[in-house]
Amino acid sequence: MTRKRSRPYVVDDVRYVYQNYANMTASEIAEELGISRFQVSKIVTELRKQIDLPKKAVRRPNPILKFLEEEGIEPKAVPRPKTVKGRKKKKKTS
Repeated sequence: MTRKRSRPYVVDDVRYVYQNYANMTASEIAEELGISRFQVSKIVTELRKQIDLPKKAVRRPNPILKFLEEEGIEPKAVPRPKTVKGRKKKKKTS
């Protein structure tokens, strides 16, 4: 399977990523603009260096939990991870 070579990104692409990154995935943006996901990630990284780019507002829902919800099945209670108990390190006193 040969990949299509993506074009260099331009100012309008950066603007689109800035406006839509919180609500879309990198793949969706890349497909929409005709650039690679790597280029979208590069734009995001560069924007984060320069400004406070907001984090993702939505995350992809867990498909298993979505299925259980649609079928009306109640999931089991998720056990909490055990905390590691050990000796406390002594603080050095100066």
